[in-house]
Amino acid sequence: MIGKEDLIKYATNVHARTYEAVERLRDEDVDWRPAPGEFSVGELVTHIANTRLMNLGGIQTGEIHYRGHAVKPGTDALALRRLVLRTGKKVIAGLVDADLEKYIPQTIGEPFPAWRRVMGGLIEHETHHRSQLCEYLRQLGLEPPPLFGLHAEQLPR
Repeated sequence: MIGKEDLIKYATNVHARTYEAVERLRDEDVDWRPAPGEFSVGELVTHIANTRLMNLGGIQTGEIHYRGHAVKPGTDALALRRLVLRTGKKVIAGLVDADLEKYIPQTIGEPFPAWRRVMGGLIEHETHHRSQLCEYLRQLGLEPPPLFGLHAEQLPR
């Protein structure tokens, strides 16, 4: 089992990689969506931020409350960056005091240890949507950040 400090560090790094993608957004990108019925860029970033808080609440209290992904009119790229940064800091601060071994209820299925919500809810879910955001960046003609500092073409062969 990964230690609590290592798990928090890992979640911090996941948040940092998401922030790198959000940093590349321009104001004109906020309302763009790849197709009707898909998240807009702003909705996707808001969804990532609000599910961080939802999962933290699940870890701390066992209750899940999703604030939604609606974007206020006039939201710009800087506001999205601030939202992602603020929710990342709040989640990491909350994890420091959380009992990650405590069993918490789920919306479906049996209760399980809070650390599993960190792995699935905070890390796996965010990674999924960060990949989606990187594809949005590509479609907007912007270069997404490399995952670990290198693009595949730069790896030694």
